[in-house]
Amino acid sequence: MRSLFALVLALAPVRAAAAEPVLEAKDVDAVVESALKEFQAPGAAVVVVKDDKVIHLKGYGVRRLGGDAAVTPDTVFPIASCSKPFTAALLAQLVDAGKLKWDDRVSDHLDLFRLSDPLADREVTFRDLLSHRTGMPRHDMLWVAYTADTSDLIRRWGRAKSSTSFRSTWEYANVPFTTAGVVAGKLNGSDWAAAAKARLFDPLGMASTSGTAKAGQAAADHATPHYRGFDRSITPIIWDDIDHAGGAGCINSTARDMGNWLRAQLAGGKLGDKDVIPARQLKEMHSPQMVVKTDGAFAPFFPAKSTAYASYGLGWFVHDYRGHKCVSHGGTLTGFRAQCMMIPEKKLGVFVACNLRPSALPEVVTKSVLDRALGLPLEDWVKFHKEGFALAELNVINARVKRDKEQKKDTKPSLAPEKYAGRYEDRAYGTAVVAEADGKLMLRWGRLALRLDHYHFDTFTAVPVEPRDEVVSFDRTTLDVRFRLGTNGDVEGLTFLEQDFRREAGKK
Repeated sequence: MRSLFALVLALAPVRAAAAEPVLEAKDVDAVVESALKEFQAPGAAVVVVKDDKVIHLKGYGVRRLGGDAAVTPDTVFPIASCSKPFTAALLAQLVDAGKLKWDDRVSDHLDLFRLSDPLADREVTFRDLLSHRTGMPRHDMLWVAYTADTSDLIRRWGRAKSSTSFRSTWEYANVPFTTAGVVAGKLNGSDWAAAAKARLFDPLGMASTSGTAKAGQAAADHATPHYRGFDRSITPIIWDDIDHAGGAGCINSTARDMGNWLRAQLAGGKLGDKDVIPARQLKEMHSPQMVVKTDGAFAPFFPAKSTAYASYGLGWFVHDYRGHKCVSHGGTLTGFRAQCMMIPEKKLGVFVACNLRPSALPEVVTKSVLDRALGLPLEDWVKFHKEGFALAELNVINARVKRDKEQKKDTKPSLAPEKYAGRYEDRAYGTAVVAEADGKLMLRWGRLALRLDHYHFDTFTAVPVEPRDEVVSFDRTTLDVRFRLGTNGDVEGLTFLEQDFRREAGKK
């Protein structure tokens, strides 16, 4: 019987092993150059890693619109929320060293961290922080415009309103990673940026990578941010100075350096003979912790034609990409975008940064490169994301048209302008000051000054006017201020940024 079986095997046709797809440099060049043109981005940097080798590393376009300084593999870009996995990696090292556990309560390591929901306040762990399941929404305006002190930011965010019940829903937020970064720095005997340099950047040979805006801009070869206005203008702007957000999104890096980060992520935390991120903890970071609903703001990143499921691990999105497990993260600041995507089973990773926001260039390039490197049927990701961007812009227009239709014409405020002036307080959002001059109202909150234009009744449209270098990015946003009158007819409070401020009696 055995000889007969052997004869059958001998006579069976031999199937040749399928050849691995080969990613050609010219194909990557074509993808990037097309995306630069279609999205009008000044420049981009790309690195592709396969089987622990950098197989493509190149800069495209220019560092500043109208300039001739080219983007290179060593051009420094802020990578925004692509910083979050670095913060998670710092905690992974601490977990492996026995200095904390993923399921330790955060308040046991950082007393100032408190949440408004009593259950969350008592039970919230580092796993909760790093998988976005605290029940708290972003409250991003606190770090964008109100406070530049990290401890104050963490306290204020914790006092703010929760949006869902604890651990019930995945909801993306930044301050949890700021908090985790503070703890990582504390246990390292430093701050977050110094810990990241000593424990990640230096061991990984990421010599051009830093954790502060000052250090990033000090590099001779750094990109200039650009903002695409609602009027389709593209304007160079200033760097976001958000060092107080720390571990949530303050890393600056280069395509060359990010190649080493990808190599380590795809090699079980090793770079060459260096064990930088403990393999067991890296596996935990790459494992689903919380289901992500692929709708709303995240729908463009996880379209149905490429993604059947999505989840969040510890600092990473964990999802499928056209039948392959993918570990990814994107990043956005006022004038920059970044995207990192990895297919661990193929030891394949791509990182892309560009100096324009809003822009889908990083998503287009990473997906297009993965398609080619995996030998998949090609998708027209430029077309897909351009259509998505056009729809988003149309939604802004439709929202404004709807608001105009809902305006009650020929109304006026209940009181004279000076009666609205005063100081208004919220336990999380702090102080808003309304001032009157020549019958006009202005509101100052944090670093923002906003002109109050009457909309109807006691509701005003808040138009940001200062700081001029920063309010450019509010051109797609409509902010309202609604004053609340008490039973005596006097102003008792106002609603701004969806927060209810109470008026301080007798103060202006």
